[in-house]
Amino acid sequence: MIMTEEDLISLAEFRARKNRLLGRLLNKTYRFMSELSIKFLTQKGYGHFRLGHIVALIHIDIEGVNINSMAQKAGMTKQGMSKLVKELMDEGYVFTEKDPNDARAIIVKLTDLGIKCILDWKECTEYVDSSFQEIIGLEKLDTLKDILSELLLHAGRECGPIEYDYKSLQKKIFKH
Repeated sequence: MIMTEEDLISLAEFRARKNRLLGRLLNKTYRFMSELSIKFLTQKGYGHFRLGHIVALIHIDIEGVNINSMAQKAGMTKQGMSKLVKELMDEGYVFTEKDPNDARAIIVKLTDLGIKCILDWKECTEYVDSSFQEIIGLEKLDTLKDILSELLLHAGRECGPIEYDYKSLQKKIFKH
């Protein structure tokens, strides 16, 4: 392909706007939010906890839940959720027991440490919200949440389960 002058102008215009690309803005905002969260959780003593673990923890009901339901609620595969649950079991956040209604299924339940972690996560989200609010104000933060919620509501209708590799994602984000 031979580059035309029009192609070069178009490329230059694109590059000039690269800092306003939605994907780039969302990605960098997510990284900022993750850094704030990890800082908060580290100060709370969560050395081996990964942000990906919260995806599993927040979908566990007090009475317990099966892995299929957790995966469906999180929008990920059963295999991906099973891996997260295993990691959480290894760290003492959850335990499993046989489902009394289905011999093939297991129920995931929170330990006291898991409950404490969710409560600390609640505090962490309040810290992140407060940090964002200091920067952009309450009204803009609420508007941002409304817009993102609307986009995700639409995406939920369009997308199936997503397989996340949280360990690789965290390594890319924080380069540890």
